[in-house]
Amino acid sequence: MDYTKYECSAGEMLWCLAAGGSGAVVISWLLYRSWYAMILMIPAVWLYKKDYQEMRAAKRRERLLMEFQDAIQSVSASLLAGYSMENAWKEAEKELRELHGEDSLLYVELRQINTAVRMSEPLEKGLMDFAKRSGCEEVESFAEIFSFAKRSGGDFTEIIQTAIRKLTERMEVEREIAVVVSGKKLEGKIMNFMPVFILAYLNLTSGSFLDVMYEGILGRGVMSIALVVYVLAIKLSKHILDIRV
Repeated sequence: MDYTKYECSAGEMLWCLAAGGSGAVVISWLLYRSWYAMILMIPAVWLYKKDYQEMRAAKRRERLLMEFQDAIQSVSASLLAGYSMENAWKEAEKELRELHGEDSLLYVELRQINTAVRMSEPLEKGLMDFAKRSGCEEVESFAEIFSFAKRSGGDFTEIIQTAIRKLTERMEVEREIAVVVSGKKLEGKIMNFMPVFILAYLNLTSGSFLDVMYEGILGRGVMSIALVVYVLAIKLSKHILDIRV
């Protein structure tokens, strides 16, 4: 499975069509007061579907990363208890099944990796393949360190323990940042909808006041520019709040 991509089910496709179409209707009427403008808003459905897929893929990667943190902590504990590296990952597979169930994303991956190891495939090869598909920088970093430590020799267990400790600290910092900015993200979502609410309120209470904005090339041009600025502002707010360590 490629965790960087998300394929919508039939139900989700219908939801994207309904949500994107509804948004297109509202924007078309508020900005142009014309149903003909719906033709210009057809891309709204495609953009909503794209954003929905990105959101669902990001949520899936967050879940995968949380499970990966549990897995490497289990591996660390097993190594301290004297297990070999291969057996430590087998124990991590068992623990993930107990913690997250058999539908766990990482449990399925570890089961495949451990099955391949039993067939004499190198553990680092399976981890590297999974890391490339995960789309998570933390997983990729760990897989690279793991492969390097395997090749270079030395105190392999100590190298992996250090890598696990630093990776866990980094993931904890990212989690703390996510908690801190969660309030700002909610404020950002509210602010994204405020222009729509204000425009709808003015149309309902003082529609004649805005008539000039819906007549002629100049008025419609100003509304089109406002739409472009509005979309760019939403994109910018998402980019600002997407904080990475």
